[in-house]
Amino acid sequence: MRKKKTKDDKDNQVNKDQRHPLGGWVSLLSLLSFGSFVFSCTPAPAPVPEEAPATPVRLAKAVRETFRPSLSALGVVRPAETAEVAVTAGGRLRYPARFADGLTTGTPVQAGEVLARLSLHDADSDLAEARLHLKVAESELARHRKAFEAGIEAQVHLAAAEAEAELARSRVEAAAGRLSRLDLRAPVAGRLIVDRRIPPESEVTAGLVLARIAAGGAPEIDARAAASDRELLRPGLLVRFVPPGGGTPVGEGTIREVAPVVDAAGTIPFVVAVRDALGLPAPGEGVELHVELDAHAEAITIPEEALVSGETGSAVFVADRSQGRTEARRRVVETGARGGGRVEILRGLAVGDRVVTAGVSLLRDHDAITAVEEDETQDAAR
Repeated sequence: MRKKKTKDDKDNQVNKDQRHPLGGWVSLLSLLSFGSFVFSCTPAPAPVPEEAPATPVRLAKAVRETFRPSLSALGVVRPAETAEVAVTAGGRLRYPARFADGLTTGTPVQAGEVLARLSLHDADSDLAEARLHLKVAESELARHRKAFEAGIEAQVHLAAAEAEAELARSRVEAAAGRLSRLDLRAPVAGRLIVDRRIPPESEVTAGLVLARIAAGGAPEIDARAAASDRELLRPGLLVRFVPPGGGTPVGEGTIREVAPVVDAAGTIPFVVAVRDALGLPAPGEGVELHVELDAHAEAITIPEEALVSGETGSAVFVADRSQGRTEARRRVVETGARGGGRVEILRGLAVGDRVVTAGVSLLRDHDAITAVEEDETQDAAR
């Protein structure tokens, strides 16, 4: 039978352990060995770089040159002469087969061509009735002529039948004339300008203008520019036309007139006389214009993509070499005219300053940069 341990036996065991001279040191050495093993298995932290890597950018130099700026504007082609096609009487509008869906801007037409017809119930009925009366009168005339030739009817009856037939013919011609006046014809040859399309079978009233026809002479362009550009515009400046969809300007003209005051919309109206209509859309349609302004001698310019906007206005990042590294220093500038992808700098830069043209959106003031490309081609050309 197993004997249970008493409280005295447990106390004797504890006292025995405490009397062992190496018991505590063995436990401490075991703990230190385990801690060293765990520390040796933990990976060392990655070294923290002293500074962020340099941002790759493209640079270009500010240059002094004779600069010819330009500005963009919008205009509407206006013909030199126009003729209106207006509704002559109220009725239902119908179109010939060529204009089955209605009249459209830019369509060429010939003088006298039928552009639309007015359908009037009374006019159609009058013509049908007149033709019926003519048919009856001609039938009666033929009967009386046979009777007269057979000698069974006097000439007076034949003369009355001839007069009745002639009267019926006159009535048909008059009814047909009234109906023909409901044909709306082109008064001159040219191209249509349609401000508002009228669908077929529409009810129209007298005086409604269906279209205008551009005819004769070189067209002009009614254009508008921002009020701030008023001092830049003058008669005689060269204007080039951008074809629909963009691309290289093709046709050209010159500014003929510039309004002396700003209009209610806050723009400056001006008129362009067309010399070469290549690339010009049809009259009544819009066109983009490039106006070549007067040249600026000894102007400092940079690529337009170098500009950044901020609360203080336009600015650029200038490459500054100091303390063994190149930094991007933000510099506020005052800009002037623009053109050909470049912008004139009135204040803030000197000739030879290198500005960031690509990678600008990634930069902050004093960021380290490295040039991956520097545009020297334009500098050499200048």
